Amino acid sequence: MKKATIHDVAKKAGVSVTTVSRVLNNRGYISDEMKEKVMTAIKELNYIPNEIARSFFTNKTNFVGLIVPTTSNPFFGELTFHIEKKLSTKGYKLFICNSINDVETERVYLRLLQEKRVDGIIVGSHNVDIEEYEGYGMNIVSIDRELTANIPIVQCDNYDGGRLATETLIGSGCKRILCITGDARVKTTARARVSAYEDRMREAGLEPQIMEISFSLSENDKKRVVMENLFSESLPFDGIFAGDDVMASIVYHAALKKGYKVPEDLKIVGFDGTEMMRTVFPTLTTIIQPIEQIAEAAVDLLLDKIGEKKAENKIVLPIALHKGSTA
Repeated sequence: MKKATIHDVAKKAGVSVTTVSRVLNNRGYISDEMKEKVMTAIKELNYIPNEIARSFFTNKTNFVGLIVPTTSNPFFGELTFHIEKKLSTKGYKLFICNSINDVETERVYLRLLQEKRVDGIIVGSHNVDIEEYEGYGMNIVSIDRELTANIPIVQCDNYDGGRLATETLIGSGCKRILCITGDARVKTTARARVSAYEDRMREAGLEPQIMEISFSLSENDKKRVVMENLFSESLPFDGIFAGDDVMASIVYHAALKKGYKVPEDLKIVGFDGTEMMRTVFPTLTTIIQPIEQIAEAAVDLLLDKIGEKKAENKIVLPIALHKGSTA
């Protein structure tokens, strides 16, 4: 069946195409009688307006793009849910783009979102060396990633989170604490967690030890790296501050597989504290990011930019500790 066009609607309503367009975009004065004729024709023909075409009249699409590494990760899955929920209350729809930790995929999505004339973009991906963000003309807000000096950022208090995680391990009697972090090349605010860890370790007279495991590795590869580097021989650490809860879970299960007891032989603290992880792994001691508040702040900040209102350049939200039994 042929899809109805704006010309079909105009013909059925007995009005011009311009009049139909004015009704759809709520532009100019249209009598109630004329509006009713047009809306009746739209309903009878099951006409679906072309959002992109309408944007040329309104200069708005009411679409926002979101670029994340993968929604399969509990943090980004929960973040995406709350961003979409918040946007829907403001009359916006969301394009969700999984960059799969690939630079070229992120570039492709950036071009696509620009072609789709989205009103703005929220970026939470972990790729590096994407020069397209420099001087980018669209409204952009970043989550936990430093894109450019001009793009505002929303984040949790990563330094305080790193401090609290390290102090929790030290307070539990740990002396040999490893910090597992992501790729140092990525300009993410999460690096402040490592800085806090190093500061607290040195203040306690302990030697910081850091292992980088790229966020972009598959879960199986992360498991292999952990087994080969942490549990190949005798256990070299009595405490581990993991970069996120997924990594904390990998470490936990690798330790059990090798016959170690948690927390007797090894204490573990994670980071993120998503609802899902606290449900399936409630015993994990972890730092809770206020994910819903981060999502809402990012949306509000982006809508301020879209509305050409004065917007903050950085928003930092407080963390909390979920005290499980792993530390």
